[in-house]
Amino acid sequence: MASQNGIIKINGQLGDLVFYKRGNTDVVRQKAAHKQQTEASKKSSRDFGTASRNAAYIRKAFAPLVKLYAYGDLLNRLNKRFIEIFKTIPTEQAGEKRLIDSDITLLKGFDFNSNKPLGTLWLSETDLHIEPDGLVKLILPKCELKSLLKPHPKATEARLQVMGFHFELNDHGGYEIMEVNDLVIPLNNSQFPKTTLTLSLNHQGDKALIFAMGISFFSGTARFADRRYYACKIIHALHVKDGVIVDFVAKPKVEREVVEQGDKLSWVVEEG
Repeated sequence: MASQNGIIKINGQLGDLVFYKRGNTDVVRQKAAHKQQTEASKKSSRDFGTASRNAAYIRKAFAPLVKLYAYGDLLNRLNKRFIEIFKTIPTEQAGEKRLIDSDITLLKGFDFNSNKPLGTLWLSETDLHIEPDGLVKLILPKCELKSLLKPHPKATEARLQVMGFHFELNDHGGYEIMEVNDLVIPLNNSQFPKTTLTLSLNHQGDKALIFAMGISFFSGTARFADRRYYACKIIHALHVKDGVIVDFVAKPKVEREVVEQGDKLSWVVEEG
């Protein structure tokens, strides 16, 4: 940026130069050059847009849990996680990447509250079983309560909140959001009984099956709002095809093989 010192002051654009007033000073700057995107940049931009749309899809599906538990710029963190997921798709599909070809399991462990991982309050893993008849079961094992959770010191009960999201991966748009009643856990008990949540789902075709779980502590009907004592994360993220869990297998990069020419050409010396 430079200042105008002449008697005649110019205001507006002249070629690549832009003249304007900044405070009491007349200044001039060069117009920013328009950079044309390369084809690779366009493909990368399309894939970034697809990843962001998938992140928004998840965020909207779990909106009640996002409202209760989100902390620490969930939007940007979830976008970043989906960008990492899309990096598992072969580069040969750049510009045309789809979630069905990615490692969806990388979504597991995403914490809604960046200040407090769920594992510091809820100390047990939740088992997931898909039965041959299509039933899906989430199982909380029997154990001592003190080995299961770390409550707020003044809490009288804990409430476990679970939601599920089941949607088609073939871009057909079919989906199901599963809302579950809170599991109330009185903190005056010493034992926690084995507890099971059973769902009946249609697994025909390629589907994503995602569960998120949160925990909050209460005194009576009052929830403790201290973010050190509430947490939520995605506890399961699976690709299921016709009722069978699909394990992600990274496709090897395609290396261009240099083939040696069989019959080589030769110079011919002509007699003068």
